[in-house]
Amino acid sequence: MSEAKITVLGSAGFIGSHLARHLQRQGYDCNLPQKGDESIYTSTLGHVIYAVGLTADFRSRPLDTVEAHVCLLQRLIRAGNFESLTYLSSTRVYAGAADTAETARLQVNPNDPGDLYNLSKLMGESLCLHVGRQSMKVARLSNIVGLRPDPDIFIDQLLEEGCRTGRVVFRTALESRKDYLYIDDTVDLLTRITLSPETGIYNVASGEGVENGEIARVLATEMGFEVTVAADAPTWDFTAVDVSKVKACFAFSPRRFADYFPIFLQSYREKKGV
Repeated sequence: MSEAKITVLGSAGFIGSHLARHLQRQGYDCNLPQKGDESIYTSTLGHVIYAVGLTADFRSRPLDTVEAHVCLLQRLIRAGNFESLTYLSSTRVYAGAADTAETARLQVNPNDPGDLYNLSKLMGESLCLHVGRQSMKVARLSNIVGLRPDPDIFIDQLLEEGCRTGRVVFRTALESRKDYLYIDDTVDLLTRITLSPETGIYNVASGEGVENGEIARVLATEMGFEVTVAADAPTWDFTAVDVSKVKACFAFSPRRFADYFPIFLQSYREKKGV
């Protein structure tokens, strides 16, 4: 068993639960406090991975979003006994930016309700980087593909619709693209970032855009769904996420979407009994 102690906060969530299983399989001393456990302010935590947060429901729960992304974090930084802290943020913060390197200047607008998420994540990032504590890190996660309890990303929403009706309707054009990263690559890279002496911001992404058309083809062939596209479907194309830093620092080599997506779909079918 590894001597390193790693505390995962948010271990009941999607990323946190996969992280916990990965760390336990690797033999780490894995501490998994439950929500509301006040011992995180008094016990020795080792290396902390802060996976607390809201995703799809942040618009309906703005106060809970800020509590999770900022308020709990600042209490932990102020009182916690930890060796390092890795804060899980999101590549959503690059919305509207021409540059997706970790040093990029970002855009937010408090008049846009959708920017509450980005503003809260960036506040959390800034606290970590400038509060004066050592060994603080930020991991900006892309769209992570893996089994999750709630369908809170695009692919899972398509799968839920397809399993329910036998068909899926793409409401964005097939030429639209996003960055997707497999959960196994995600937790492996997060572990290496956590235990590394390096600090700062890291993009945890594939660096490669995947078109809706590729997703549609696999859903049709692997799942048997009837696939259509809405007549007024707009095209969006996010700037490719820059992963040169994690490739240089950690020799990161993510699996291609075409290689892991059929494997994920098989796991999804087994989980759902499809």
